[in-house]
Amino acid sequence: LKLQFLYFIDTLTNINMLSKAAVFFALLGCAAAQDPPQGWLGYATGTNPAGAGRITRAEAKWKVLDDPKTGGCFYSPWFGVETSDNLNLFQPVNPWVGHGWEMYIEYFQWKPEHNENSVSADVQPGDILHGVVVFDESKQEYSANHTNLRTGHTIQKTIPVQKDGANFKEYTIMYVVFEKVCTFCSQYPPNNIVTFYDIVLEYEGKAVAPHWTTAYVDDKCNNRAHVVNSSAISITWNA
Repeated sequence: LKLQFLYFIDTLTNINMLSKAAVFFALLGCAAAQDPPQGWLGYATGTNPAGAGRITRAEAKWKVLDDPKTGGCFYSPWFGVETSDNLNLFQPVNPWVGHGWEMYIEYFQWKPEHNENSVSADVQPGDILHGVVVFDESKQEYSANHTNLRTGHTIQKTIPVQKDGANFKEYTIMYVVFEKVCTFCSQYPPNNIVTFYDIVLEYEGKAVAPHWTTAYVDDKCNNRAHVVNSSAISITWNA
C-alpha cells in the first residue's frame, strides 16, 4: 500500500510542493528493501507444505469493516501473492482512505521500484469482498479479480511476471495482512477483528492446505494474526 505515502504527503497542506517531495523521498529511503516492510502490523504467511511449486491460484473472502471512530489515517486489510525473494507483491486491497472504504488491486515491485494500481471502487461496511488471483503459465501473467459480492461489481488487473536474469520469478508465498500504523488505536475499526475465510491456495494447479505462520512487523494496538484453520485467518486489534 505505497499510496499511503501519497495520502500522508497530501495532508501536509502547510508546506510547499518541493518540501512535500523531500519528505516523500525521505520516507521511501527509510523503507525496507523487501517484504515484509515497516508498516505491516499482524500478518500470516502461507506456503506449500510440500515446499515447492508456483502459486497458480489464491483466493479469499472477507467483510468490509465498520468506519473508525477517529479519522486521519490510511490502512488496509488485504491478501496477496509474493515471489520467493519477497520483491514482487500482487494484492487485492481494501483500504480505509480517511473518509470511506475502497477496493482495488495493487502491484508493488521493489527492484526496480515500481507501483501500479487498478481503478478503485467504493465499498460499504458489511460488504463481502472476494479476491481471486490466477496464474497463466502460457503468458507468464497473473490476473486478479476483486469482487463486491453485494453489488456484483468486479475490478480486474493483470501483471506480467518479472524476470530474474533469463528466468521468470516464481510466486510461492501467500500473505494475509493488516497494514499501516496509525497514531491512535481509535483510528482503527471498532470491530477489532477481520477474518479472511474460504481461502484457496493452489500450487501447480493442485489445492493444498497451506502451512501458516504468523508474525508482525510494527507492534501497534496489539494487532495480531491468528490461524483459525487451514482456510481461515483472523487478524485482531484493540481499537
